[in-house]
Amino acid sequence: MAKVKYKQPTLFPLTELQDYFVLISPTDEVKKETKKLKNKLYKIIGRTTENEYSVAHISLFKAKYERDNHLLEKLKKALADLKPFAVSTNEAEVFSHGATKKTVYLKIENPKPIQALFESIGEEFKFKKEIVPHLTIEQNLTIADFEKIENDLNAFNYKSEWICDRITVLKRNPKKGTYKLMEEILLQ
Repeated sequence: MAKVKYKQPTLFPLTELQDYFVLISPTDEVKKETKKLKNKLYKIIGRTTENEYSVAHISLFKAKYERDNHLLEKLKKALADLKPFAVSTNEAEVFSHGATKKTVYLKIENPKPIQALFESIGEEFKFKKEIVPHLTIEQNLTIADFEKIENDLNAFNYKSEWICDRITVLKRNPKKGTYKLMEEILLQ
């Protein structure tokens, strides 16, 4: 990307960075059942939240690139040797975000294949992070809202299993602030 020095015009137009979101998308059935869990939570706490329209997924990472093909080429290279694998959920658990917020999620019972996939991507993209693979039911609940459900967290358990055979790449529409499907990369 061209850098602009103070008061010096650039010879080439600056390219705007695009936002991408890379994730594992579960089956439609898992998405539907996760939505039911969200609705159950909203009935208990008495309101919806900013995550009401979020579709169930397992987040891998977000990135900014100038062009679609740069991101896709690197992802395809990182995923080239990875095979489809089973993903299963069973019980609801909670992440704490300091003393003020909580996230309720479905625990991934077999996280190692997802962690290996993430490490392969990290090697290609030159980042060193760790993830706790999970399927979010609701994030950033206030402590007051969480206290309404904490004694009956088992009501949010959901047993599921599906084969992850693709990685989903979404691209953000900067005008609408929403993400749209850009590509699904099949695992071979």
